[in-house]
Amino acid sequence: MRNMKRYIGVLLFLLVFFPSCEEKDNLIEEGYLYVSTTKDLDVITRSEADVEPVSVAICKAATGDTVKFFENYDKDLGAKGKVQLPVGLYHVKAGTKYAGKAAFDKPYYFGVDTIEVVKATMKEAEVVCTLANVKVTVKYSDLLKKFFTGYKVTVGNASGELIFDEEEVRAGYFTPSKLNVTLNLVNNDGTAYKIVKELPNVKAREHYRLNFSIGEEPDSPEAGGDFDITVDEETNDIECTLKIPVFEDDFGRNMPKIVTTPDGELNIKETNPANTQLSSAITSKNGLQLLALKLVSTYFNETEGLPAYIDLMKMDDNVRSRLSGLGISIPQLAEAAIETNLDFSGLLSKLPLKDGKKTSHSITVIARDKLGQQVEDTVLIEVRPNVAVETTVGVWSTFVYLSATAGTNENIAVYYKKQDDESWMMAPLTPSDIKETADGDYIFSVKIKDLIKNTAYSYKVIADRDEQEGSFQTGDEAQIPYSNFDSWYTKSKAQYVGTESNHLWDSGNEGGASFGFVPTTEETTDVIKGSAAKLASTYAVVKFAAGNLYTGDFVELYQTTQARLDFGIPYSCKPTALKGYYKYSPGTIDKGSYLNLNGTVDSCHIYIALCDWTKPFRVETGSQTFVDLSVDNKSIIAFGELKTNKKMEKYEQFRIDLEYRDKYRQPTYILVVASASKYGDYFTGSTSSVLLIDEFELLFDDPQDKIK
Repeated sequence: MRNMKRYIGVLLFLLVFFPSCEEKDNLIEEGYLYVSTTKDLDVITRSEADVEPVSVAICKAATGDTVKFFENYDKDLGAKGKVQLPVGLYHVKAGTKYAGKAAFDKPYYFGVDTIEVVKATMKEAEVVCTLANVKVTVKYSDLLKKFFTGYKVTVGNASGELIFDEEEVRAGYFTPSKLNVTLNLVNNDGTAYKIVKELPNVKAREHYRLNFSIGEEPDSPEAGGDFDITVDEETNDIECTLKIPVFEDDFGRNMPKIVTTPDGELNIKETNPANTQLSSAITSKNGLQLLALKLVSTYFNETEGLPAYIDLMKMDDNVRSRLSGLGISIPQLAEAAIETNLDFSGLLSKLPLKDGKKTSHSITVIARDKLGQQVEDTVLIEVRPNVAVETTVGVWSTFVYLSATAGTNENIAVYYKKQDDESWMMAPLTPSDIKETADGDYIFSVKIKDLIKNTAYSYKVIADRDEQEGSFQTGDEAQIPYSNFDSWYTKSKAQYVGTESNHLWDSGNEGGASFGFVPTTEETTDVIKGSAAKLASTYAVVKFAAGNLYTGDFVELYQTTQARLDFGIPYSCKPTALKGYYKYSPGTIDKGSYLNLNGTVDSCHIYIALCDWTKPFRVETGSQTFVDLSVDNKSIIAFGELKTNKKMEKYEQFRIDLEYRDKYRQPTYILVVASASKYGDYFTGSTSSVLLIDEFELLFDDPQDKIK
């Protein structure tokens, strides 16, 4: 059956001229072309042949212009279809869809014929679409399977590569050019190696049947081999048998060796300041048949214009000179050399960054001996900016956050200890904590807990070969004086929290007292403990005044009813929360026009902010200059607040967690504000709203979810 020529029809062209009344008036003489399609299946199976439809293009012979095109001949035209054409000479091209890439079970057929369309004449022409690919199939013998635990073949050329693994039975199709065949083997003892062969001068319609066998059962499982090729010229079937002489010691056992130092991956800084060396020592007992380099990166292939593959035993002086200029030292290599050394050290100081970001480069050394046994060794080189490890420490009283930037993500670790201790402790750090930046650096942050307040510690951060040491002092845990509201004094008819000599809390009392009212007063009856602060909103003279209390100072009245206040007092600790007790009785808003809130229930507001101000914040009610509490205000390091319009029959405890907007800056000021009317700054609220507060306290615990 193999030598029997099979057809699925014949491409026939019947050229007939049928004159009509309409055509008598047409100056262009025309004829008719009848088309049917077929394929020649000499080197394929029937199932493969039926996969792709045939397209037909009719082109002018003189210009090559396509005048008719049928993407699917059977569907679009059919065997009885006719094509009307002006008389003239045409090329009729027929073929299956062509992607140009190597593929399994995707043969490509093509045929062309030249036909002359003439008046009043019928001609018959035949175009046979023949296989335009090279066909490859692979078969492994049972004996080979017995002596090898792993085996697969890679076949490729300019059209691509296909891998025929142990179970692959499909045919592969390639463009007609030299085929490279690589047999990958794993012996029963676990030794892995390759045998590489070339099939030159392959042609379309040739079917290469690659058979891999060891011929006879051997005494030893070592292997290598060579192809025995037999050509059946009548059918273009080519039997290629690789008989692996596993009983010969040199095959499989004495393969070439490549020792690259250092091996695997190499991470260096720009200009290689550490003067890292890179070299490959190659040895081959059976002599070298091939020694080659694969250089893959934008720098190698685009900037320097080097080919991705360089045969070092056949390269010309120009390529040798270019490699030398890049710092790659290549010795003169003789055929069958048994050892040599390649030195890439000079290259490492020349590999550049790209736009200041890291670059990656791949160097593969390929060695093949005279028996066709091939080994490869690849080193990946990553070049990063000359960025030393840079660290930042955010300090609380019993824990710290340590953030670092490094030029690598290799061998990263963080250690710490009390300065008077000898042994280091490792901080918890997982791979997910390490993030790559847009600049190609790596940042990571670690939290070190269970520290002792007011204590000196040392730390060191290691990233690959870079190391940075430093120290930090854990913080204190200071309270705001008089925040239990038990101490009060009176001055000029106004009451104040604390003592006159240590004035840290203030309110609107100083401005109100001049008009005969004080909105914030000491509460001695309805308290949690000792005394409390009573903040009662009221209206006096011409302005609404909210009951309020804040850390800072009332500066002055101006323009009769406007006030200047200094918000905040110096403070350098980092608490995590403010807790205390409050009791609120809201009224209905009856004063002010801010946000058209009249008739709605008033609400109270308690908030705390840690800031890095250089001086207190000057509030001016006349110009409505108030502290911007939004996240856009970068001077606020941490913030927390409580707002409610709930009427309360008794005191309730509250906790306001501080959400740190920046872990690493230290505060210089603390601002705590309580107001019976949230919009009192805008002179809007209820004259019957009363807020009682007592026993404020700063906390220094460790709320995991509030420090971001």
